[in-house]
Amino acid sequence: MSIQMILTALTIAIVTFMFFSPRFPNAVTATIGAIAVSLIGVVPFKSVFNSYAGTSIVLMCGMMVVGGGMFHTGFAGWLGNMIVKKTGKNERGLQIAAILGAAVLSTFCNGNAAVMILYPIFSSVCLAAHVSMSRIMLPMFIGINYGTFMSLAGSGMAPATSSILMDAGYEGWSFFAPTTVGLPRAIISFVLMLLFMNKILPDTFVLPDVAEAAKAKDLPEKLTGKMIVSGVIMVASVVGMVINSPVCPMHICAAIGAVASVLTGCLSQKQMFASIDWGAVFMIGGMTAVASGVAASGLGDVIANGVFALGGGKASKFTIMMILLLTTGLITQFMSNNSAATLMAPIGIAVAESMGTDPHAFVMACLFGSGVAALTPMATPVLAFIMEGGKYSAKDLFKMGLLSLISGIIASAIFIPLFWK
Repeated sequence: MSIQMILTALTIAIVTFMFFSPRFPNAVTATIGAIAVSLIGVVPFKSVFNSYAGTSIVLMCGMMVVGGGMFHTGFAGWLGNMIVKKTGKNERGLQIAAILGAAVLSTFCNGNAAVMILYPIFSSVCLAAHVSMSRIMLPMFIGINYGTFMSLAGSGMAPATSSILMDAGYEGWSFFAPTTVGLPRAIISFVLMLLFMNKILPDTFVLPDVAEAAKAKDLPEKLTGKMIVSGVIMVASVVGMVINSPVCPMHICAAIGAVASVLTGCLSQKQMFASIDWGAVFMIGGMTAVASGVAASGLGDVIANGVFALGGGKASKFTIMMILLLTTGLITQFMSNNSAATLMAPIGIAVAESMGTDPHAFVMACLFGSGVAALTPMATPVLAFIMEGGKYSAKDLFKMGLLSLISGIIASAIFIPLFWK
């Protein structure tokens, strides 16, 4: 091994340790990794920060702003209210509303925004219907997990893996590429939830948050002009990204949508900047640079050989894909799913190149591995809030996470090979 390869491996080890530790912010950790690979010399100084303004970052930020417009105009709150009203106010109906409402909102807004919108609504309804929040909050998280893997706008993981693919010289994801696996995964999981959810959720009564419930009174009951405008901007942006014309590619559509949201008054410039998850931007930008360093140093080939050895030396493409998925799923229990996806995607590319095959199936496995299960509160920041809101124990999260794990493994094993050969 060369000195550069050894130093890159040491950088990966230190960055991974920092991701595992709650003492170090993810954005800072990723930036340290980016600086390190430039100082080592595997990534040129002039290009190490290029990924911070890459097309995937522009797309992600643009859609965060468009989603912010829907939030600030009240359109997202109105939509959440309508979903709750359509499903009824009994416990089963509220559980289905929590899943579906969270899934719809988190497909186009981030998970944190979906929780901010839905938590007051369900606090209010549960207070009036005398339903425990412990019966609602985990179903809401399951819905967020569905939406997160339905489009490029649903999470930081999908744009991050797309950026890593493009940085390695491959085609990135289309806007609804995650849907090829995310939709069947959601259907399988939803069936399992209907069958087993009430047996897994705790019976202890958790009083809804009265202060949050009061906020629901301010949610609009009727559509206003600006709400309609924000919805039209979202639809137009998504249509443009699905078409993905060379004249107006996805990231430009997202940027136009963001600008349109501000110019039409859906949100102010200050609100625009507040809508962007800057921690995710810096984390993805930094880890994309680290991924470039892994490939340039030759460390990716060494890790790829290790994965081959783990699979028995002559493992099939399917076996390697499942190893990558389960490995990512394991480490995401102890670090953020964004971090897990960006750590594992370059390894997936390196393994594919060693096998002489297209890397998209392996990178998709890493993407879905980052959300295949949420067995601990450390798996994703949203889950920590859900745990507090429903007063869940670690055991409650683990049991519900197992259902997510089963559905994720089944869907990934069937549909990744089907769509990403």
